[in-house]
Amino acid sequence: MVVTCGNMLKLPSLEKMKVVAGEKGLNRIIRWVHVMEYPEYSKWLNGGELILFSGVSIENDVDKFINFVRDINSKNVSGLAVNIGPYIKKTPKEVIELANSLGFPIFEFPFQMKFIDVSQSICKAIFMNKIEQQSRDNFMKDIILRGVVFTEEILERAISYGYNPDEKYYSFVINLENFNELTIRDGVHNGEKMLQIKQHVEQIVMSVLNKRGKKPIQITEDSSIILMVPEGNNNSYENSVEEIGEEIIENINVAIDKLTVNIGIGGLWNELKDFKKSVGDAHRVLRLLKSNGLKNAVRYYENVGVYKLFFEINNQSEMEKFYLNSLKNLMEYDNKNATELIETLEAYIDEGGNLNRTSEKLFIHKNTLKYRIKRIEDISKCDLKDVNELFDFYISFKIEKFLKMNHFNS
Repeated sequence: MVVTCGNMLKLPSLEKMKVVAGEKGLNRIIRWVHVMEYPEYSKWLNGGELILFSGVSIENDVDKFINFVRDINSKNVSGLAVNIGPYIKKTPKEVIELANSLGFPIFEFPFQMKFIDVSQSICKAIFMNKIEQQSRDNFMKDIILRGVVFTEEILERAISYGYNPDEKYYSFVINLENFNELTIRDGVHNGEKMLQIKQHVEQIVMSVLNKRGKKPIQITEDSSIILMVPEGNNNSYENSVEEIGEEIIENINVAIDKLTVNIGIGGLWNELKDFKKSVGDAHRVLRLLKSNGLKNAVRYYENVGVYKLFFEINNQSEMEKFYLNSLKNLMEYDNKNATELIETLEAYIDEGGNLNRTSEKLFIHKNTLKYRIKRIEDISKCDLKDVNELFDFYISFKIEKFLKMNHFNS
């Protein structure tokens, strides 16, 4: 069980702890417990901590308390547990109002409860979850990477990890595109930085999904996270898979400076044996996003348009022949004369044949664009006013990107 601010109250020894503010943030994941008495030490926080606090350095200074809460919330701390006793009699209403507005959980626990008991109870649950996560990772990777025979025993083990055979699932693959670049220091990978970034991303992902009532199964890889995300009631746009992916990316971009993320979503499936194919489809989408130069983007396999057809075509030589028949003459002309007719044609198609938008996109005069279009028509012996010929060129450009993608990953 992932330990969140909400479910930690069910742990042993925490029966007398109660939430007094920030209930909207109870889905925040707790990575560790940290005792902190002096606000100036917040610079050492990594995010995801539950702070245990007696208030010895604040006492009755409400403004100082408010600034403290605002500061630790900005550092992605999961919550604050206040020890009610000689230093803080109760959480001030001004602090409660701020925490409610931030969705930042604040708890109170009686002075008789020992910090060590609170810390041990939560940290033990976190440790047990890590062991379970490792076991789950290995099991699910076997399903994805190896030829597993789906016996009753395998199914029962998957169920023990949270899989519901009566549910339908999407497969999310969240790839941290520049993860290695951000974690290299002096030419060497910074192990601590790698761990911090991955744990922070996992916290954000799970918080978004928990908020939407999704209980995913998570598998962690080197620079990516694979998720089984239950479909649930997915009839509204609010819960559409691409919209969920966009929210994950938006939250990561806000929280982790310079990290770029792409998300591929595989097709919907309802039998465990189909999980492998769905993950493969999600990886295909990621390669497609990369080949198109997209960053911080999300696509669902069913929404990749003509590329989905390409993925299902086994004979790529026929695709290459189609592409060359359409574009070979223009490519040779550009290479020989250092012109930009291919780029012009692609921009013209992308802009739906609109001369004004195309000339603006290419930063050229409208008359220059008209001249280039005439040259394209002469060289290719085509009529760009014919929608069928435009469609052939459109498909050819898509094939070009698809073939380059496959060549890059072969």
